[in-house]
Amino acid sequence: MYHTLVINVDELFLKGKNRPMYYRALRGHTRELLEAYHKGPFTCVNEEQRIVARSESPFSEETIRVFLNVPGIHSIVPARRIPVDFQQVFPTIKEELQRLEGLPATFKVVTRRSYKGFPMDSMEVCKEVGTLVLKEFPRLVVDVKNPGLVIEIRILANNIYVSTRKLLGVGGLPVGTSGHVVALISGGFDSPVASFLMFKRGCRQTFIFFYAYPFVGHEVKDKALKLVQILGRYQLHSRLYIVPFGEVQDLIAKNCHEEYRTLLFRKAMLQCSTLLARKLKAGALLTGDSLGQVSSQTIGNISVLDRVSPLPIFRPLLGYNKIEIIALAKKIGTHDISLIPHDDACSLFAPKHPVIKPSSSYLEKFDNKVQLDEPLNKCLQEAEVVEISLTGQLV
Repeated sequence: MYHTLVINVDELFLKGKNRPMYYRALRGHTRELLEAYHKGPFTCVNEEQRIVARSESPFSEETIRVFLNVPGIHSIVPARRIPVDFQQVFPTIKEELQRLEGLPATFKVVTRRSYKGFPMDSMEVCKEVGTLVLKEFPRLVVDVKNPGLVIEIRILANNIYVSTRKLLGVGGLPVGTSGHVVALISGGFDSPVASFLMFKRGCRQTFIFFYAYPFVGHEVKDKALKLVQILGRYQLHSRLYIVPFGEVQDLIAKNCHEEYRTLLFRKAMLQCSTLLARKLKAGALLTGDSLGQVSSQTIGNISVLDRVSPLPIFRPLLGYNKIEIIALAKKIGTHDISLIPHDDACSLFAPKHPVIKPSSSYLEKFDNKVQLDEPLNKCLQEAEVVEISLTGQLV
């Protein structure tokens, strides 16, 4: 039953004069999560390059683990807080070890002493505590290289924190500190993983899904919604635009050479996403493209798609293999949803021999022949907008 959580930041120590802005963003995210998951009053303050949350009522295991989805957090340490008094250190450790369900065979003691006025140095604290642990728990053996248990002691000017657990978070930067992007989401593996990677880089995201009804059923729409509910747990609030795209795809398919269909579908999606980004004042687009994975992701086609939008198009999966993407999907919890079969309009319209080296002159002729500005504005205006809370619930 822990009343104190020590929240270790990841890359914020690299920041200079802008560091307070990053801490404000992370502290704000921390407070919002505690408001949603923790029952009872709490405090959340900075202490020597880390954030410490305290409450008179203990933090539940669920509350502790939700912090593992917060970009910018390196690790969560459920800790016991005691006065700056060495005589209270071992009794606290003893109580903590007695509460553990099954002690491992090996341990080591790590001391971090930022308060230099403490009468013992770090090595002295480790040696003294280690001796007492061996005497009280004779089955334990010291292993400094690969211990089964790490007893960590943090000595600050006003408190000592004792812990035996450290839960690793996603790391990176707090969401919102790197700007706002529009993320293109499908029902597959790639786009949710790309979204996760850019959350880690501090990007706040608005999601857009192109729903090709009536050429596809409701299953793919439900998948996209479920995926965004998982991704929504990485930021304070999420919004999903479900864009009715069937008419646009039908218009393109009836007026282009068959081998250009997939490329032109992708081009129209980026055009529509750019319209939304301008409306929301977002700074970039985000896709799940992986170089060479499918025909629309060759260098020639990516070059064409890059010219569609004046905004940068982030492609964090560009160098990833499919097996690496699937492994990340399992890690973040989107794998099983992405695995569910669904109709795909791009596949239904897919040409037998898609173009991989597109002709600029043909694309220019198509753009002059088929004006998509009005249809794209229309489908964006008719988009269904879904709000998702930081707990992944529909609002």
